[in-house]
Amino acid sequence: MSEMNVSHELRSVALGDHRRNTRARRIVDAIARRPSEGFPGAFDTEAELEAFYRFVNNGAIRPDALLAPHSGESWRRAVEQGGVALVLHDTSEFTYRGEVAREGLTQKAGSQGFHGHFAIAVAEGEAPVVHGVVGHRSYVIDSGTWFEAVGDEEEEFVELLVGSERWSDVVADTRKGAPDELPLIHVMDREADDYVLWSRIIDQGDDFVIRAQHNRRLAGEAGKLFAALEDKPFVVSREVRLSRRGKRRPPGSRRTHPPRESRPARLSVRATRLEVLRPASAAPVGLPTMTLSVVEVVEIDPPPDATPIHWLLLSTLPINTPEDICRIVDIYRKRWLIEEFFKSIKTGCGAERRQARSLRSLLNTISLLIPVAWRLLVVRAMSRHGPTAPAEHIVDAVELKALRHLAKGVKLPRRPTCRQVMLAIARVGGHLKSNGDPGWLVLGRGMERLIEFASGWRAAMEVMLNGDNSEM
Repeated sequence: MSEMNVSHELRSVALGDHRRNTRARRIVDAIARRPSEGFPGAFDTEAELEAFYRFVNNGAIRPDALLAPHSGESWRRAVEQGGVALVLHDTSEFTYRGEVAREGLTQKAGSQGFHGHFAIAVAEGEAPVVHGVVGHRSYVIDSGTWFEAVGDEEEEFVELLVGSERWSDVVADTRKGAPDELPLIHVMDREADDYVLWSRIIDQGDDFVIRAQHNRRLAGEAGKLFAALEDKPFVVSREVRLSRRGKRRPPGSRRTHPPRESRPARLSVRATRLEVLRPASAAPVGLPTMTLSVVEVVEIDPPPDATPIHWLLLSTLPINTPEDICRIVDIYRKRWLIEEFFKSIKTGCGAERRQARSLRSLLNTISLLIPVAWRLLVVRAMSRHGPTAPAEHIVDAVELKALRHLAKGVKLPRRPTCRQVMLAIARVGGHLKSNGDPGWLVLGRGMERLIEFASGWRAAMEVMLNGDNSEM
């Protein structure tokens, strides 16, 4: 599939000058060939490296302009897929070690950083089809106040009245960028339990599935949210496999999502419709009450040393049948893909190892890394959770031929699966079967060798084709 090519992701980039457009595409191609390398190793010559640094430090280059073509390709893939697009939202902190101050970053003891708020579009359904990144804004926090990094020459930062506004801002961005005919369901964790945010999602014609955090007041004499399902029967039982969650996470994330090993889990589910009162702090935004579907998911007989699953999900979607209820649960279970995206861009692409010296250059760099991180995520997710799907979901014909040459000792069948291809890529990166499933680093190394080899193959084919044309 030619659309899996990272170079295609920037084919419509518009930076106001064709030379900048060409430079952006060349930079992304170079990074894609060696995603785990530092920038000095990603570029073949000192001149190319200098050109890269000039590019990311150029005040005329904006992160949103660099992201726009990839987002456009992501929406195109979503429309081709059909159905609805799930838009997964979350925030991750990017931390840079060292005492040397980087202009514009939040300063901490021994490190600096910023927060990136992302939205990725994925397909609904069993296979983890990732369309791409469709929203991204960046923020720094100073004395508890959130500031958005807008990258404008006149005003680099805009103060947010409330830090949670970032959720509403990116929700609006995604609807503005999405095709009008494409239905969106926004999927968020507990930090998005916000009445104003729900109202804005509904006002723009979208749906949501959001995990509850607050014990909200209900209309009339119905009491409060957390006790409202106590007398409701469980109507669905599900057997699922929980994915592994590592320890290398921010402290806040470890508290709400503690580490765990992959394990089977038996879930019981019940649901009802409830009328939630608008809190005084939200007025006058939205209606005085909002009727939502509430789905509770409880793990039955968890292991003694495990934190049991317990989700309370709020949604605008119907719950008329057991299938409707299961759909809401399955939509929320897709949220792990955005956590995997953060691992892809930070570990697979080394976003926190980049040595840019200012927030401006870091944000431009992150935008250039996004298409590469998306490509790595596609390979990893499909191979793990859609292992028997055809290999063309993650590599194109040229890359598959290149992989057959590179993966010494791995014999791929004539029509390999996604998992077979992923393991071959990891083998190219130095992975050994005895080490279990490959991690992001080894997969990144394998992908860089594959993309570089396939890139040379494409160039040779183009030269041959042009030569044939010139002789006609």
